[in-house]
Amino acid sequence: MKRVPNNSPTGEMTEKNLLFLAKTFFPDDYWIGQKRFYYDPSNKRRFYKVDCFSETRKTIWEYEGPDHYNNVWKLKRDKERKEYFENLGYTFLRWPYYLQLTMDVARHFFEQSFTIEKFEKAFKHIYKVESPDLILSPGFHTTKNTPANYVSKGTRRFFSELTKLPPSVERQVAETLRRYISAVEDPYLIIGEENDYKALIKKEFLEIDNCVYLSRKNPKRTL
Repeated sequence: MKRVPNNSPTGEMTEKNLLFLAKTFFPDDYWIGQKRFYYDPSNKRRFYKVDCFSETRKTIWEYEGPDHYNNVWKLKRDKERKEYFENLGYTFLRWPYYLQLTMDVARHFFEQSFTIEKFEKAFKHIYKVESPDLILSPGFHTTKNTPANYVSKGTRRFFSELTKLPPSVERQVAETLRRYISAVEDPYLIIGEENDYKALIKKEFLEIDNCVYLSRKNPKRTL
């Protein structure tokens, strides 16, 4: 029986898939997930559990969900966790929940080991699609965990991340916010009253990238 290609993503980025990514792009290194680091020798109940870890690469990589932007206590612990591992000599990386594995993003994180073969293996496994054109773009599509819910420090983290990620990510995030606002007809639900978000959705992007995303109103569009 001939296989029918899947035309919509059914998978998503998770802690488990972050570990799969690391193993796929850096297969010569040993990676493990959910490792505990006890930072207080006198109390075994005090530890950091990390999503993705390699001692050979001296790298910690965390998948960060919405509570890392809208919970002040979580943000405080995130800062302490990052400082703890960096003081031990580890590279500390984060994968925000609004980020997706586009080719730009893959090249950004895996520049030294990127190949098309690895990229195809990764997106097919994670999203269960046959073409990268069918992957959701970075941004906000139907989630209720929109930037309107972020606390002030979460907003600062969000914009700081955008400056460090490929330029295409900022363009795609802005476009998804505009489309989401248009769909729900209430900007407050999506970006709240923060002026930085208002500036982002009004920003004009002059450079055009070959990046594809899906939206509820337009199933396919190239930016």
